Amino acid sequence: MNKLKKLKTWCLFDFGLSSYPTLILTFFFGAYYVKVIAIDEVSGTSDWGLSISISSFICVTLFTLFLKINKRLGLTLKSLNFLIPFLLLISCTSFLYFFNDSRFIYLPLLFIVISFVAFEVLNLFYNISLTKIASRKNIGFASNIGWAVGYLGGLLSLFIIWYLIRLSENDSSVIYSENIFVFIGPFVGFWTLLFCTPHFLSFKNISFKIPANFSILRIIKTKTIRSFIFAYFLYNNAVICIFAFASLFASILFNFSENEILLLGIFINLAGIIGCLFFAKFEDNIGSRKTICICIISLTILTFLLLFIKTKLFFWSLALFIGFFIGPIQASSRSYLSKSIGEKDVLSIFTFYSVLGNSCSIIGPFFISILISITDSIKIGLTLIPLYLFLSLLILNKKTSV
Repeated sequence: MNKLKKLKTWCLFDFGLSSYPTLILTFFFGAYYVKVIAIDEVSGTSDWGLSISISSFICVTLFTLFLKINKRLGLTLKSLNFLIPFLLLISCTSFLYFFNDSRFIYLPLLFIVISFVAFEVLNLFYNISLTKIASRKNIGFASNIGWAVGYLGGLLSLFIIWYLIRLSENDSSVIYSENIFVFIGPFVGFWTLLFCTPHFLSFKNISFKIPANFSILRIIKTKTIRSFIFAYFLYNNAVICIFAFASLFASILFNFSENEILLLGIFINLAGIIGCLFFAKFEDNIGSRKTICICIISLTILTFLLLFIKTKLFFWSLALFIGFFIGPIQASSRSYLSKSIGEKDVLSIFTFYSVLGNSCSIIGPFFISILISITDSIKIGLTLIPLYLFLSLLILNKKTSV
């Protein structure tokens, strides 16, 4: 199979995978769990947040152990090995259909934890496949196109579920009218199966290996990689916090309704698609590092201004511009890393990349939550976001070793 066909199936993989974070983690199932399955909203919110934190911690532990074991044994990982997390994700999301009341409080959370870990492992497979479908000359283009298609998959799945919910509200005869939300899990499972399977078929004979003498210190010995790793840790904390606190910021400070928050999510995703398509044209010409710097500078300014605005109109404007840059900064990070390492280090460095990403999911929101608790001010807590970004820019452009 030629690289163009592999690029298409690779993009489809993210198209299918994106329904999980969109429908399960961000918009619908979390709210459904808190309002329907949990005993009360307070304990439900706490249990949901704890399960996500536990999931991230398990991912960090799992990937770290994987690196340590493979460092000694130098095992080869075949693409078909990733069928295990693939089937786990489909099964666990489909089983969520059976939970629609308070008889089972913690069992659905167990399926969420397992599916979250499976999702992160599949993301690793997706990232390490990038070097197999693109050359160094067009890897930035491929990464941004893939991210844009992923946004589109999440957006389309979101629209379908939103439409079914609206349909059930207007027509009591619709089969889903009593509880449309129980179908979200099976829908995600089917969506993932439908669009992710072609990538497995096109990559069935591909293998990845961590060298027996692998060392993270060796990989980040060069100044450029080292500065990128430190900078990525900081700006990815900012990105994670933007996703974690956006709806909270909108609802509490600007009185956004649930429908307005949903619309905000839709338009931010659209802005992300446009941003990725825009930078797909230029990244390989100007360089991934410059693209990341442009995104960091823009996001620093935008998130700083966000702390001072007082009207919904300005909030909408800034939120859409943030969406425009937040997709490309993630896509360019992946392509920069792919360009900076040798083929034999792809699996090892992207596993470490996953460790950093999941660490950010725990650390970033934790410190903002602590600062909000101490100051009793959401805006003061969120000042850490532009601070993370500004510090990452200094590190990324520091000419001496970090």
